[in-house]
Amino acid sequence: MKLLHFTVQIIFCVPSFSSNFNPYKRNLELLNLEPISGSYTKNEVASVEELWLDQKVDNFDEKNNQTWKMRHFCNAKYHKPQGPIYIFVGGEWTISRGLMSTGLTHDMAVENSGMLFYTEHRYYGRSLPFGKESFQLHHLKQLNLHQSLADLAHFIRFQKSENAEMRDSKVIMVGGSYSGSLVAWMTQLYPDLIAASWASSAPLLAKADFYEYMELVSRSIQLSYGHNCSTRIEKGLNYLVKLFNDNGIQELLYELNGCEDYNLKNSLDRAAFFNGLGNYFALVVQSYSAYIPRLCETLMSLNSNDELAFVHFLKLLYSEGKRSSDCQNFGYSSMLQIFREDTDQSSETRAWFYQTCNEFGWYTTTKSNSSSSAAFANQVPLSYFEKLCQDAFGAEQTAQKLADGVEQTNGKFGGYGFNQSERYAQVIFTHGQLDPWHSLGQQTGQQACVLTGYSHVEDLASIRVTDSVQMNLAKLRVMSFLRRHI
Repeated sequence: MKLLHFTVQIIFCVPSFSSNFNPYKRNLELLNLEPISGSYTKNEVASVEELWLDQKVDNFDEKNNQTWKMRHFCNAKYHKPQGPIYIFVGGEWTISRGLMSTGLTHDMAVENSGMLFYTEHRYYGRSLPFGKESFQLHHLKQLNLHQSLADLAHFIRFQKSENAEMRDSKVIMVGGSYSGSLVAWMTQLYPDLIAASWASSAPLLAKADFYEYMELVSRSIQLSYGHNCSTRIEKGLNYLVKLFNDNGIQELLYELNGCEDYNLKNSLDRAAFFNGLGNYFALVVQSYSAYIPRLCETLMSLNSNDELAFVHFLKLLYSEGKRSSDCQNFGYSSMLQIFREDTDQSSETRAWFYQTCNEFGWYTTTKSNSSSSAAFANQVPLSYFEKLCQDAFGAEQTAQKLADGVEQTNGKFGGYGFNQSERYAQVIFTHGQLDPWHSLGQQTGQQACVLTGYSHVEDLASIRVTDSVQMNLAKLRVMSFLRRHI
């Protein structure tokens, strides 16, 4: 119990600095962190260079000559003339040197005398087209997947044109999660530039009402620990719904140091509370799946009664905010504040939300007309996320605009309706069985693998004796597939 209590406080509930304590912010930031590929020392990253490349603000407007500097890392330690170029593509996170000195992509570069790059996505990390003003609404219009794919195309062309030793090199791309989607789409859109790619945990289907995600969170908890834990969570959540319906939630919110202006009758405030709570369990399953048994052991040890145990767990989960001198804002305004923030480093969360509102959706609903499941208490409808999009980005950001963006993304790249032998013949896909994202990815075919007992992007690390036989065989399969294309 003490170990998970420590985990809950330190990993998942870091305070934010605002007039009220925001219990939702840190979990959202952690859900979009850079993939972890393994440990490394300062000496191991000493050969990694930080470089900058001029990119056009608008790759599709010949009259617009504005440029910005794209940050990227380079490790040329193992490179030999005409050796392959390995590019790990950054996603909705700040890049770091770790992936340049550890992990399977690094190991392939060592084995094949390759040049190793790691690119940072526009509007994330330090790759900001308009500096500190990049997250203001009128500047965000240049944030989309087509611009980012064009950035990558220019990056490849530049490296080959400027370095004679790479002019005839084959390019291998690797990405995980959203950046895995990018490398798959990049391979389809620019087949003349990419020899092959590896997409780990990559969703291919844009979908606004992504109700399957939270259903799979519940399923993964069940697979990792058993029915008793997932059942206790569901019973606890349903008990909270009853407290809301009977006006009995006020006492619990008071014990959690909740702000007095929380409106029990407001559907948006209610959805925000359950969405924020769901994000915690999503974070554990997606990014810290090794902690699922500890979470469940704690939850099962708190009380013999499911409802009381869950209430006790909530008090542990929100204990950091309970000790804060500021009240915890569990309302809709607290969630909206995160997506409106356009001045500090955490604005990356705003940037990613902007992309989802315009191109992907991927909203983790729990109340859907398309699902008969009762996962996570059925309290978070798509309309809640549509309202967040509009309130964060203005009246023009309508539900129809979201629907149109999702349709355009799937129309351009095929979504589920594709023949892998035609569209993605040079892409190998891997997914974790516990990863809630796997339902939107390629899971069947000769170039796809689902890894039992693993979650999101856990296969990016080097081959390890601590991994399962299936995991290490999958990594060897990835290496063999990519090797055939260089």
